[in-house]
Amino acid sequence: MRGRPVHSSGTAEYALRLTSHRTDDALTITVAGDIDPNTVEPLQCALSAARTGPDARRTVVLDLSAVTFAGTSLINALLRARTSLGAERLRIVDPSPCVIHLMALSDLGRHFFPDAASAVPSAAAVP
Repeated sequence: MRGRPVHSSGTAEYALRLTSHRTDDALTITVAGDIDPNTVEPLQCALSAARTGPDARRTVVLDLSAVTFAGTSLINALLRARTSLGAERLRIVDPSPCVIHLMALSDLGRHFFPDAASAVPSAAAVP
């Protein structure tokens, strides 16, 4: 079995694509596609790499607007990143409907979106 690339190429073999953009203050990682046990590794690697090196002092912004499926693998990656980076360094922006739904079902929205409680409904409000 051959190794997986840190950043996927978007081929049929990988259903997850990451792109990144750096400013003086932030590292923005844009995630597109499905996040599941078979595809989460590039995201985990990118979040882990942000702990050290040139990104160690930057806020890590995750743009999840193009996520088409999110399962417990995303929850695990976010919780690990929040622990390793610190809650103050990790920001999630523009979550897709499936991410909002997952956050509501898991009741984690209040931890990742503390200033936007209305953006992530409570689990009781999810059909």
